Amino acid sequence: MKKRWIALIILLSGAFLCAVSYAFWDIPLAFFCLYMNPAILAMADVVTQAGDSVWHYIVLVPAFVLLRFVAKNELWSSRILFVFLSLSVSGILSTGLKWFTGRHRPVNLIEDGQFGFTFFQLDFIYESTSFPSGHAVTAFALATALAFIFPRWRAAAFVVAGLIAASRVLLTAHFLSDVIAGAAVGSLCALGVKYWFDRLHVDLQESV
Repeated sequence: MKKRWIALIILLSGAFLCAVSYAFWDIPLAFFCLYMNPAILAMADVVTQAGDSVWHYIVLVPAFVLLRFVAKNELWSSRILFVFLSLSVSGILSTGLKWFTGRHRPVNLIEDGQFGFTFFQLDFIYESTSFPSGHAVTAFALATALAFIFPRWRAAAFVVAGLIAASRVLLTAHFLSDVIAGAAVGSLCALGVKYWFDRLHVDLQESV
């Protein structure tokens, strides 16, 4: 299936699931997770750390410099650049969407009864930057990028991404619709970067 059709499916299904979740699932799930077993929450708190893009950049930037300019390994430097750009493009888009939507986080619902969006939130406070989930964006951008580089590991990559996204809901840091949107944004941005790599004839696979 061509990447444009995959992108369209992700976009439409993501928008549909976000709308359904916002209308029916977000609020009851947030209150359900509020009383989750502490042991489960402790595990979620560990898993969620993998969705912080800072850790990935700490690894990717020096690895690219080493492989591109020291080891002169074009294949691996291209792979790392592909992952780096997938994370960066998705991160920039996510930040823009956060500011545009200004969505209240579950903590606002739980403490003050506030639920919904305050578009163009200029003061960019933590409580109004919920949509989409940045951790889910990072996790699915990384999973999609790795799926292109290592096709046989794509199922494992998306399982891990799903666990990271789920951890955000369990910790009541995000609503379910936030992580659905994050998954769509991350995947779409990685697909977009792969499209341009293909246009530039940058190969991410070993030559046979």
